Amino acid sequence: MNDGNSTSQTAPRIMVIAPQAPPYGGMGLQATLLTERMQQDGINATLFPTNPPFPTGLRFFAGVPGLRTLFRTILFCRQLSRRLPQVEVVHILACSWVYFFVAVWPAVILCRLHRRRVVMNYHGGEADSFFSRYGFLARPAFRLAHVVTAPSGFLAGIILERLGIAVEIVPNIVDLTAFRYRERKQPAPCLLVTRHLEKLYDVESVLRAFRKVQARYPEASLWIAGSGSQETYLRELAAGWDLRHVQFLGCVPYGEIPAMYQQCDILLNASLSDNFPGSLVEAAVTGVVVISTGVGGIPYIFENGETALLVQPGDWAGLAAAVFRVLEEPGLGPRLAEAAHRQCSLYDWSNVRRRLYAVYGFESRPPRDLWRGEVRNAG
Repeated sequence: MNDGNSTSQTAPRIMVIAPQAPPYGGMGLQATLLTERMQQDGINATLFPTNPPFPTGLRFFAGVPGLRTLFRTILFCRQLSRRLPQVEVVHILACSWVYFFVAVWPAVILCRLHRRRVVMNYHGGEADSFFSRYGFLARPAFRLAHVVTAPSGFLAGIILERLGIAVEIVPNIVDLTAFRYRERKQPAPCLLVTRHLEKLYDVESVLRAFRKVQARYPEASLWIAGSGSQETYLRELAAGWDLRHVQFLGCVPYGEIPAMYQQCDILLNASLSDNFPGSLVEAAVTGVVVISTGVGGIPYIFENGETALLVQPGDWAGLAAAVFRVLEEPGLGPRLAEAAHRQCSLYDWSNVRRRLYAVYGFESRPPRDLWRGEVRNAG
């Protein structure tokens, strides 16, 4: 393949590098949506997993934590080196901590050795903490990327301040076609949580808030969609507090999530740190009222009192008070839901793709004609 420009009728070849389910997560979902949308535009896009399955002969090592990470990294690098000559642009979905060093760093180095154009798409609500500790190790990888993108001004500001790297803001995609808006003229106390059951997402505060809500509204219900290390603890809390109508749904398949939103009226999110939680945007698309902590990138998506109600992290009483406002203040819930629904159009593929294609280095042409232009393949 020519390392220069790819021209004429050849569709640009893009590789998206990201985790692949299982386990389920926001980056994996975003990578799948991104790849599918580009393919629909006529782009030759493929998804390359950072967590490839172990070969049969190495399955023994999959159960040994340290060796599992080592062998998976070696396997990932070996397979990536074989695939890179087949593409022009590599889109790496990056995040913090161990993943950055065992997946992102090796991918960036291999891409540069193969003279591919590297777009690093950084995610992660704990970016500030990560860069304050390991920024000196992460900065060279960012500098090796031809373009760094982030889904919000929150992350772009942290990267610029901590690393001195300019960032292009390319919002995450939300599949608006999969979710149907339903007007709720009078929201009911049907509450929903759609986060992993880990300390970072503080579902305990949601249960504490729900305890107060149910004391006033005995018929109130709470669905918890997600799994994680705190599941047993949270189940014991709900049972110990004699909370009724609480359902732990586990990991809900993505195809079933739109129907789940249709059966609830209020979404609660108590995360202690966050970036661009797609589940909150999905809820807003369906008309569910969003009540959340105002941490990280969330205030860049929702405006307190206009498109959602935002409280301080750890303020479970504030979460409960916000629920009471939505249930008891005439017109508040429908007004928040309608405004949030309008705001969510920003995350539709039709709005995101032009920014994305620009950072890929495509000529400025209508999306379905892009492959007749050029892909700048930086060395």
